[in-house]
Amino acid sequence: MSELKSYLKIKSAIRASSANDKIATIVHKGDKDNGSILIKLRRNDSMSCLLGKSLTHEGNYKWTSLFKDVDNWIEENIVNDKISKERAIDPDLWVLELETDTFWNPLEEI
Repeated sequence: MSELKSYLKIKSAIRASSANDKIATIVHKGDKDNGSILIKLRRNDSMSCLLGKSLTHEGNYKWTSLFKDVDNWIEENIVNDKISKERAIDPDLWVLELETDTFWNPLEEI
């Protein structure tokens, strides 16, 4: 079975966010079929975290924080700088921002 296309994952994340009374915004549109996805979680106090999929030692993909040596919630400008660097490396990257006060990832199960 093939994996869902990126734009379908984004659409499902937006719908799941809406169903959970959270606001989701596409910050950057990537390749509709195979673009990698970053999820920026943003709290009301402008603290954020950035999630991306990474390969585990077991060979599976798992959503993890892109800031491994710090707490999950950090200053938003640091997260935005990281997003800019990632987009410079991969212009096909999707960036989805979720306004939430909890650590919540609608794509965790997809």
